[in-house]
Amino acid sequence: MAYDDEHRTERSPGIRIQGPSGRPFKLTIEIPLMLCVLGWSMTGAAITNIIFFRTCVHSLNHTEEECKDFLSPIRSNSTKLLEESVQKYATFVLTTKIVMESICPAVLSMFLGVWSDTYGRKPLIVWPMLGMTLTSMLVVIYGMVDLNPWLYILTIVPFSVTGGYVVLFTGAYCYVSDIATTESTSFRMTLVDATLSVGNVIGSLLSTYLILHIGNVNLLLLVAFINVIAYTFTNIFLEESLTGALQGGFSKILDWLYVKEMAHECFKTRPNHGKAQIILLIVVRTLSVFLVFGTIGIEYQYVREKLHWALQDFNTYTAVSTALIFVGSFLGVTVIQKLLPVSDLMLATVAFLSAIAEFIIKAFAVTTWQMYFSVIVSIFKGLSGPLIKSFLSKMLPVEDIAKVFAMMCAMEGLSPLIAPVVCSSVYVATLTTFPGAIYLVGCGLTIICVVLLGFVQYYSWNASTTPFRVLEEETSS
Repeated sequence: MAYDDEHRTERSPGIRIQGPSGRPFKLTIEIPLMLCVLGWSMTGAAITNIIFFRTCVHSLNHTEEECKDFLSPIRSNSTKLLEESVQKYATFVLTTKIVMESICPAVLSMFLGVWSDTYGRKPLIVWPMLGMTLTSMLVVIYGMVDLNPWLYILTIVPFSVTGGYVVLFTGAYCYVSDIATTESTSFRMTLVDATLSVGNVIGSLLSTYLILHIGNVNLLLLVAFINVIAYTFTNIFLEESLTGALQGGFSKILDWLYVKEMAHECFKTRPNHGKAQIILLIVVRTLSVFLVFGTIGIEYQYVREKLHWALQDFNTYTAVSTALIFVGSFLGVTVIQKLLPVSDLMLATVAFLSAIAEFIIKAFAVTTWQMYFSVIVSIFKGLSGPLIKSFLSKMLPVEDIAKVFAMMCAMEGLSPLIAPVVCSSVYVATLTTFPGAIYLVGCGLTIICVVLLGFVQYYSWNASTTPFRVLEEETSS
């Protein structure tokens, strides 16, 4: 009891962890999140091309005339002889950027989940959006001035110190968990991911067109403006999900008591192997995010090297891929789960199995249609993340959800520190022999995820058939 009293001294008895019962459905964080991903998607591959060009000129000492075609979204054979050396060096630069960008979010996520139980979820969403806005402005300056590729790393400082994507999505999923009912949790979690997919699709389709018609710098300016809109909308219109949340608290963020409380709640003994289920699901999500961050920076280089794609080809592929994942996610939650007695965990397992098939096809792909076929096969792969979070939000007491989500996001936050280094090393080492080796590594890790989910499913079969959250709602009513 002493432990619990020590850790709850600051929490106001007026704070409610869940939104009001019967709260009408409405879009909340989805629009600003979509705008953030829209901006990221519009500039992602274009920034890679800029880094390629500046690596070629500043780091490898070639002439601008030799390197200028790296800036074009349309692939040219004139850079073929430089491709391998430029890719290897640029991969190192971009990997370092991802690692440096991830250090602060990994640390902050350990504190902010529990902190938000007292001071609200909105800061976890607003602060990273402010950091993203400032970072996008620095990227504009970097795009306007011809600088060494290593200086690009400095542009990520504002977004990193305000929590990055790790804190942003911790806040987003906690916010959704607060306002959703038990019946709508899976749908609301999937809706968040779906809006991210919409932003990704639109950004991918517009990217090449905008680069060709307004140029790289004007595109970066446009994205900075979009981020300003997202931040302004969130800061003004987003309502706090916790009734009675305290104001301020900035000076109390880095309090180790928050970490102790998070660890205590996550690893305390629970009925029906609840602790084991939480740990296994955290491991599964960490491996999943490891693969995302490990392959996201490599895939464009992979198809550029092996299939000779230009940026326009890659953007079209990304748009089709994301659109199909969007469709698969909604079909899974709104149709399959309603028509068939399929649990969150069973459908998440199907999602991982489809991802295994995707990795195998990509590893051995030699033509464009095979890359697209891999996307069709893995149409349900986007379901795993929201369904795991949905399962946890139903399994746990309401007051523990933010702590477990924070622990999960903290572990996920470590992935960007490790994954780019490991996966880039594998890719560079196998670039001239078998560049698809990284996808076989992904296949192996995904198989591990399926096995771990099998254990969670086994433990959950022995648990109560009524979700914990339903029991609490019935008790409170």
